[in-house]
Amino acid sequence: MANPVKILDNGVDISKSVDWTTIDMVSVLTKEVSTLKFNVRKGSGQTVPAKTVPAVGDIIGLFDSSGQIFGGTVTEIEATIEGLMLTWQVTATDWSYLFDGTLVKKNYAMLDPHDIVVDLVTTFCAGKGFTTNHVQMGGFLVPSIKFNYQQPTKCLESLAKLIGWDWYIDPSKDIHFFLGDVEDAVGEGGVAPITVDGTSGKIEWNSLDVDLNLQNMQNSVFVIGANYTKTFTALTTPDSYLSDGVTQTWSLAYPYAISTITVKLGGVTQTVGTADQTDPATCDVLYSDTNRNIQFTAGAPSGGQTILIYGDAKVPIVAHASDNTSVATYGEYQSVIVDSKISTVPEAQARAKAAILQFGHPVYDVKFNTLIAGCAIGQAITVNLPAFGINKQLVIKRVEAVGFAPGDNNLNIAGMLEYQVECIGSDNVTFTDIMTTILQQEASQTTVDDSTVTENLVPLSEGVTITETVTATATTGPYQWGPNASKPFRWGFSKWS
Repeated sequence: MANPVKILDNGVDISKSVDWTTIDMVSVLTKEVSTLKFNVRKGSGQTVPAKTVPAVGDIIGLFDSSGQIFGGTVTEIEATIEGLMLTWQVTATDWSYLFDGTLVKKNYAMLDPHDIVVDLVTTFCAGKGFTTNHVQMGGFLVPSIKFNYQQPTKCLESLAKLIGWDWYIDPSKDIHFFLGDVEDAVGEGGVAPITVDGTSGKIEWNSLDVDLNLQNMQNSVFVIGANYTKTFTALTTPDSYLSDGVTQTWSLAYPYAISTITVKLGGVTQTVGTADQTDPATCDVLYSDTNRNIQFTAGAPSGGQTILIYGDAKVPIVAHASDNTSVATYGEYQSVIVDSKISTVPEAQARAKAAILQFGHPVYDVKFNTLIAGCAIGQAITVNLPAFGINKQLVIKRVEAVGFAPGDNNLNIAGMLEYQVECIGSDNVTFTDIMTTILQQEASQTTVDDSTVTENLVPLSEGVTITETVTATATTGPYQWGPNASKPFRWGFSKWS
């Protein structure tokens, strides 16, 4: 029978040249790109068949009995030699490498997450063969999200983090974007072909690792964003005070736009200038946006007068969400998210709810090995282990496939891969999460508005025709030293003889 485990390079089967023990495919949901590594070897006197050593840029596919489990681009080839053995170490990156060829510069507001992903793919990844058949409808609107010259994969990560979803690109170039926290529901990627239990015999029992972790639980989350503008009137302003005849400078609850700020003293509108800019003799009040206060220029007003300050205030955005059940069970564990890109209250609330969805309860992390093909990221998998105190449906977050047994078509023996599977309920805060957050925050600090002029450097090939000619006049020897020489001596054109 045909060997189901094979590697294709640009559609050509190169499996016979691959060292099966070196096959290592890692597929990770949302947080990391997936990779495939393997070696091609050639010993002394051996001839490697034509087109069995991939080249960078080639398209690689890995197949097992369930079908294609990896697709991507060769991004690195390292040749090493040991003794008389030449080895090519091949690394392929999943379709995210091709997906990230064009940067995204666009803002989205009040759209379903499905529509954002579809527009991002069709606008910035057109012509590359990517589809959006498995992008779920959210049934809600994302208040706003801004992408400032970011790679498309980073944009999807940012959107997924904002709403608490997961995503990946499958081997067929289809984008999967979905609600991933489904402990009691069917996973977007379908149902795993096996159940993790002690009776079916479909897992390697001695590889089982069940971890319940409270360390990264965040069941009470605050989100601090930028400022939003709120217009206060004389009836709604929080900045209402009663003069005491002593105080000349009054601190304000919020900073105001200088063009809209109104100050009234005893019902009389005051003229307002800008502190450190306006001559105090020309106005009644100086407003300091930095110190967030007003100062009466003629001294403290007489006591008993009402002071009103209102206008367009810059109100800090702070949202909070919590999981009451988790708080009641385990106590409150607070965390904070600071993101200056958040400019609306609904956006901050969505981010807080997403964090609760991802990290608001204890994390079940189950790892095991199996020889059964078909487990893939995004699938729901039932874990029924009474001895471990767990009977839940989790989501497969990571699959690593490594060479287990070689195949031989001549002997009618099929090759096998061993699958190391990790499934999680809720999510873990990892080093990758921390670094991704830092990089995304760094990217958000670079402001590029719509008035920015883009200078495009385009290399051109241009021919030059030279019409002038140079005529050289030859002279003959012998050349002589001295003032009476018949021929002029030229340095460098003679030698001692």
